[in-house]
Amino acid sequence: MTNISYVSLSQTALLERNLNTTAHNLANASTSGYKAINPLVESVEYGSGENTISYVQDRGSYLDLASGPLTPTGNPFDIALSGDGWLSFGMENGETGYSRHGRLVVDADGQLKTSAGLPVLDAGGGPVLLPDDIGDQVVITQGGTITDQSGAVLGSIGILKIQNAAGLLPLGRGMYQLPEGAEAPVVAEDVKVNQGFVEGSNVEAVLEMTRLISIQRAYENSIKLMTQDYELTKTAIQKLGRI
Repeated sequence: MTNISYVSLSQTALLERNLNTTAHNLANASTSGYKAINPLVESVEYGSGENTISYVQDRGSYLDLASGPLTPTGNPFDIALSGDGWLSFGMENGETGYSRHGRLVVDADGQLKTSAGLPVLDAGGGPVLLPDDIGDQVVITQGGTITDQSGAVLGSIGILKIQNAAGLLPLGRGMYQLPEGAEAPVVAEDVKVNQGFVEGSNVEAVLEMTRLISIQRAYENSIKLMTQDYELTKTAIQKLGRI
């Protein structure tokens, strides 16, 4: 393989990953609290002077932390956050997951959970337990405190701030986890809880579709370039063999 093929190969490998990422974003365009994933790439140079060659290198990905649209639901247990905050949830493996997914329900035991059955945690990391006969007569304040109609406090939802939240690792269904070695979240300030709303995905479907088409075309061009380079090399070897 020549340098042309190596450069094209580095590009096609990255484009294939970007294609998968873009398709994943599109598939979650209607997932509550989902944050679009963006690839992080870097040009790496080898050699010096006129012999310098630039390759494309995959440096991972990061989350687009822009807020999604808020949609009213009429469910008093649904919440959406305005500001730099995250909800925490108890995962099935015993670890803690983080999300902006605020479509919540109360189970038969009075535990506040997501529609997928993951328990919501308070600021101390414990489950949020409400009276099993509470019905829908609850008020959730802008600070996340849950009260009944008379103002009696029933519980509190933990609203956390995560340092370098763009580096969170996706788990699916709009849920994320901290990367290894990350700082522990702290209680968030200046974050408003909106009762009766859910935050939608921040994926812009039209933009992702345009990106998908561009990636496909770039991938085809890279494959074409490698094929042409291979044919030129093959022709050169055949001609040299006749000498």
